[in-house]
Amino acid sequence: MLDSATQGSGLQSAAWHELQVCAIAYSATAPGSSLLWPLSAQLQQLGYPVLVLDASQAESAATPGLRDLLADPAWHAAMLGPRPAEASVAALPAALGLSQLGGLEQLLPYARRYAVVLIHAPVEQLAPLLQGHAMRPLLPLDMQPRGMVRSYRQIKHLALHAGLPSIVAAAAAAHEPFARRHADTLMASLAQCAERHLRLAPLCTRADPALAQDMRRLALLLLSHSATLTPGLAALPARYAAAPAFSQPAWKL
Repeated sequence: MLDSATQGSGLQSAAWHELQVCAIAYSATAPGSSLLWPLSAQLQQLGYPVLVLDASQAESAATPGLRDLLADPAWHAAMLGPRPAEASVAALPAALGLSQLGGLEQLLPYARRYAVVLIHAPVEQLAPLLQGHAMRPLLPLDMQPRGMVRSYRQIKHLALHAGLPSIVAAAAAAHEPFARRHADTLMASLAQCAERHLRLAPLCTRADPALAQDMRRLALLLLSHSATLTPGLAALPARYAAAPAFSQPAWKL
């Protein structure tokens, strides 16, 4: 099990000088919002100013977001100020803006006030952005009928189009033993299929979004597999820096 105090202090120390980018997949049947906002809150409590780029929401005149940040010099200037004295969470609609990015490095000038950027987007939008970075996106487990097939397709898409392994996380309440057993069965099958057909094993875990301890453990796991962006330095290719692929049962994390 991860030591939250040690992991948190070490990761936070690096975050003040660099930008950590984490990714959470979004889909209609496994939207990820049940994990996204508790994870953001835990990162805030660990002392990180967090920027959420939410591609499940589209920018509009009434709800400006990343597209407007990229286009409006006034917004850009506001983002160049010092980081807030206290950790905070800011969220921007990003469905249109993310499609305009040529790579994660383009976020650096716009996210200097933040230590962590959480990108919540479909795998089809994540893959071109994450390619070449040493990280593991988080895929919320699809527990609906035929959900295992859809989850496997997400794992496969990121493996083939970005060369990246994944973290598969099941949101299951502690008081729902059937849901937890169902999640464990699905994740075991997913890991077996991914190893057999993709030669790439996802990290598998489950967590109760209502339990702060579970969310903090998952937040630290996601941070430890985030992409690190440093101003002026190119990202280290994933083939040299990626964590080794292995499958770890949820109850052993």
